[in-house]
Amino acid sequence: MDETSQYALQASGLTFAYPGSAPVFSGLDLAVPEGSVFGLLGANGIGKSTLMKVLMGLLPRKGGAVSLFGSPIRQEAFHQVGVLIEGPNLYPHLSGLDNLMVMATYRGVGRDRAVEVLELVGLEGHAGKLARHYSTGMKQRLGIAMALLHRPRLLLMDEPANGLDPAGIVDVRSLFRRLNREEGMTIFLSSHLLSEVEQSCTHLGILAPGRLAYQGALEGARRQLPAGVRLRILCRPADRALDVLRAAGLDAGLSEKGALQLPLSGKKEANLVIDLLRGANIDIYELATEEDSLEDFFLSLYQ
Repeated sequence: MDETSQYALQASGLTFAYPGSAPVFSGLDLAVPEGSVFGLLGANGIGKSTLMKVLMGLLPRKGGAVSLFGSPIRQEAFHQVGVLIEGPNLYPHLSGLDNLMVMATYRGVGRDRAVEVLELVGLEGHAGKLARHYSTGMKQRLGIAMALLHRPRLLLMDEPANGLDPAGIVDVRSLFRRLNREEGMTIFLSSHLLSEVEQSCTHLGILAPGRLAYQGALEGARRQLPAGVRLRILCRPADRALDVLRAAGLDAGLSEKGALQLPLSGKKEANLVIDLLRGANIDIYELATEEDSLEDFFLSLYQ
C-alpha cells in the first residue's frame, strides 16, 4: 500500500498568506489518518477556518501540496468530502427539507436520503419550518445534514458545536462517533474547546501561530505529560514559604496565581512540607494534589 493512502487528508509544506499580510501558516504538514476522528485544536482567530479553506481549495495556497485518500486533490475528488466551514449557507425563505432538496438535486441524491439525514441530526420534527425561523443551533444541525447527504468518506467540520446547546453538543458528538464506528467515516473537525476534542476525537492537531505544534494520537499527547503528582499549597506569606522549602532542598516554585507548587513522591514528603511550613509560622489555607492535564500541554505549546 502506498504510504499516503493511509491518510484521508494530507498536506505537505502548506503555506498561505492574505495579500499584504504575513503568512497565516508556512511549511505546514498535516496527516489525517483514514478512519480517525481528528480534532484540529486552536485558539479563536489562530487560523483553523483558514486552514480548512485552503485544504478544500476555497482559498489559494501559496505553496505546498494537498492529497485526498492518497491522490493529489482535484475538483472531481470533492464528491468524497462533506464540508461545513463557518456555518451553513441557507435559503431563509425555504423550509429545512427544501433547503436539503436543493443540495440533494445538486448531489444527485433522492428525497428519502434528505429525510434520513434530517432524522440523523434531530430535525425530523422541523422539516417544514422555514429556515429563517430556525435557531442558530438548528441551522448548524441543518448544515451538518447537508454535509452528510451524499455519504462522504471524509467529513470536514469547522467548529461543529457552534450555536448548539449542551444537549445538542452531546447529540452531534454521538452522531460523529456513530458515523465513524458504523460507516468508517473519517471526521476532521476544528474546535477551540479542548474538552470537546478530548471527548470526541481519536487524534489531535494543535495549531499554534503559523505552525502545527503537535499532531498525533490523543493518547500520544497524554503520554507526553510529565509523570507524577504535584502538591499545590495556598499559604501566606508565599515568598517566605518558598524560601523555607528551597532551603530544605525541595524543588518548589510559585504558579502565576501565587500558589506554591512542588513535585510529590509520597505522603511522607507531604507531611514534611506541612511540618516545615508550620515550623516557620506560615499560614496554610489550602492543600491539594494535581496532575498535568492536556490543557497544560496545550498551553505549553503556545509559550
